[in-house]
Formats: sequence, C-alpha cells, structure tokens
Amino acid sequence: MIVQTTSGAVRGHAGAYLSVPYAAAVNANNRFAAPTPASWEGVRDATQLGEVCPQLPTYGPVGQAATSSLAAGADFRTLNIRTPDETGAAPVLVWIHGGGYAVGSANEAVLQSGAFAASNIVEVTVNYRLGAMGFLHVPGCPDNRGLLDIISALTWVRDNIAAFGGDPNRVTLAGRSAGGFAVAALMAMPAARGLFSRALPQSGAATAIASAEDAAKLTQRMSQRLGVAPAQLPEAPLAALLAAQREVCNESYADHDTERDGAAAMLGVPFVPILGPSLPYHPLEAAERGETAPVPMMIGCTTAEYLTHSTALPTDIDLTTVIQRLAPRVWPMGMTGDTIVARYAKALPQHSPIGLWRAIAGDLVFQHPAIRFARAHARYQPVWKYLYGAMGSDETGAPHGAELGAVWYRPNMDTALQPPHQRVSDTALACRVHAAWVSFIAGTPSWPGYTAESPQVLRLTPDGDCVECDPFATRIQLWERE
Repeated sequence: MIVQTTSGAVRGHAGAYLSVPYAAAVNANNRFAAPTPASWEGVRDATQLGEVCPQLPTYGPVGQAATSSLAAGADFRTLNIRTPDETGAAPVLVWIHGGGYAVGSANEAVLQSGAFAASNIVEVTVNYRLGAMGFLHVPGCPDNRGLLDIISALTWVRDNIAAFGGDPNRVTLAGRSAGGFAVAALMAMPAARGLFSRALPQSGAATAIASAEDAAKLTQRMSQRLGVAPAQLPEAPLAALLAAQREVCNESYADHDTERDGAAAMLGVPFVPILGPSLPYHPLEAAERGETAPVPMMIGCTTAEYLTHSTALPTDIDLTTVIQRLAPRVWPMGMTGDTIVARYAKALPQHSPIGLWRAIAGDLVFQHPAIRFARAHARYQPVWKYLYGAMGSDETGAPHGAELGAVWYRPNMDTALQPPHQRVSDTALACRVHAAWVSFIAGTPSWPGYTAESPQVLRLTPDGDCVECDPFATRIQLWERE
C-alpha cells in the first residue's frame, strides 16, 4: 500500500513501513547540526529495513550484546512503522532503543516482531544519532542532538501517523535502558511538550545528566584523542570519531572517575544529555517542580539489574575491592564507598561482596532513580510501576533487559529470531507482560497506582502476577546523608 506523508510517498507491505526517514541523512556537513526534515520525490520503497547509526562495540558484556551488527550508513534517521489498519485511529507506541547512548538500533529483530500492531496499536521504532554525533558538546553546535532527533521523529509522527491508522493524540513515548533515560530527559525538555500523551521509561529514569562543565571536559578528552581543537571536531573523519568514541566509552566504563566524568561516573557512560537551553533542568528536579510533561507514566525495572554487569568482575571479589570500585560512582550522590557498603552490608547481611556490589550499583543506576522519578511525578500525574522477574539470593533474578523479549512477544512468533539473552522461553509470562504494556498504552492499568505513600508495584514473575509493596523502596533510606 502507498501512503502519502509530509515528506513524500512510501510503499509498504502488509501493514509494515520500514526505514521511513523523518529527518535528512547524516553526512560530514550536518553531523553535528540540528535535524532538518526529510523529503523525496516519487514513491519511496519502505518494505525493507535500512541503515543504522554507525557504531563500534563498547561497554563490556552488556554493551557487546546491545551493539548492532546490521549495516550502518548515513540514512539512518528513520522510523519503522507497523500498523493494524491504515484506516483506523489506534493508539500509538513510539519506542526508543537502548545501548548506553552509543550502540544499538531500532532495526533489531527483537523490536521487529509486530507484537503491538497485532495488539491493535500502531508501533513506531526510532533510530537516532548516538555517541559523539548525538551527545558530545561541540562548540557552535546544538547540544543533545540525539534527543533533538527524537523530537523531530515525534513531530513527524504527530503530523503523519494518522495516515498510517494512528491517533496523534494518543502517543505513548517508551524506551528501555538508555531509551528509558531518553524518555525521562524528553519529559523535561520544553521542545518535546505536547508531542506525546503518555510515557513509559523501562529500566531507566534519569541517572546520568551532564553539567556544562562536565560536558566541556568530555569535549577536551575527545579533542585530545583526535588531535584537533574542539572547534575542529566537525572536521574529524567518521572512522576516527567512532574510534575515539569507543576508547572514551571503554575508559569511562572500566575506570569510573568522578573528576574526569562528573555525574556520568555513576553510570560509566560518558555521552549523556547535557543541561542547557534545550534541557534546562535535570529530569528529577523537573519532576519535583512539577515541570515534567503532564502525562501519565508507567515505569519499572527488572529484579537484578546489575546481574549481567557483574560478570565483568571476579566472583570472589573482596569487600575492599568493592569499596574501591564503588567509591567514585557514589561520590556524586554525596556518599563514600566505605559508608554505602557498610550500610548495605548491615541491611543485607546474607549478601556476599559481589552481591553487595550488584545491590548498590543496581540501586544507584536503575532502581532508585526509577523510584525517585515515580514518586516525584506521581505528585502531579498518575503513575504505575512494575517489577519484572523472580528475586533470588545475593541480588540475583532477572537481569537488565530480560523483559524486552516478553514486551515485544507475539503469540506463535518464531522466538529463534530473538537474541539469546532476550529469547522468550516462558510464553505465558511473556503474554502477561505484553498485556500489561498494552493496558497502559491503550487504557488504564488494572493494578493500583504508585505513590510515595503507597508504593505498590505489579510483580510479573513466572509463578504469576501480584501487587505488592515495592521491595526496593526502603533501600533509598540507605542513601540519606548524615
């Protein structure tokens, strides 16, 4: 079927319109510029997946698994659209992929199942600029270009999704990991206001936001790697830019340094949104002020967010090493390694040193930012919270990203197309997870809302679903300054 858009006509097949440009291709001349609209003559074929953002593997075992192996190129600012009916007016899901703001794509097989279209939701997955192209401060260029790309995509959706059978007034902005971080940041960006009616950050809230000072330090690191002045960064060849980007990412991930990375040291991801004209407040501060997007939100995490991350460490790590490794990461929170480890060891006496590392790092990066963001936003808008997976001893359970395959599960699909670490084995659980997401996107969840006074979460486990008090909420007290 051929659909006319504001950019040009596209030809899809069986309700799928793949790699549809929402902004112009990225080249040496506009690599660090604000996005501009795409346009084309004639009818563009949209029956095949196209290029993804250029990237190199980084961030240890988690980043390796998230790195796209698909063909990269210049024409990657695209959307993949699947619709149940081009003549309908269905709710819309706009999905932002994860990957530490440096790797990943919207074209991965796990996101191309058509699960939401099969549930009568128009689904849209977004490719955007990553790493230095998307998040490096470059003098004379706009900051947060990756987020500006997503805003451009949301604007395109607002103007065109009705032609694909979607309701532009019922758009849920969702994403996992860095995609969840991006959703939280976009909720605090004035330019994104009004472009979505619901928000769904998944395993990501607002962990790493760079100050202008910290962003300038990263600019200097990249300039030194490339051997050019900051003002000359736009002239760097793409291959050299990506190589320097990988070196900086690997360094930040393996060696957390607060002096070098600022607040980004908590996460170990250097390329993050930057405070400034386009993002005036940290998302958590904006939420506390009641200045995040006035939309309902569903948010949650897995039960063992840092389980896979811990595979990079020896299982017999001792407590002294745990303290040393955590010290620079907790410093931006006003904590010392000694203090936070002592508090967690007292609260979790059965945990081994590696279990304490998982608990503290997982709370720092994922659990507690999600809880704080949920509490703050719930003062002004309805919030629902979930927790995916069983909980085991020593902070084991469902690792980071484990629910993604379930979220995008479609009954009778070929699960062999899913990556091994996201492959669905429990189809009954997957159906319940997907149904929970659909209930938020298309209506009102059946479980109680989340507030600071009543922190109720929907537990999604292999043994069934239940509503209970958030098991991670009380651990926030361990981070209170003396």
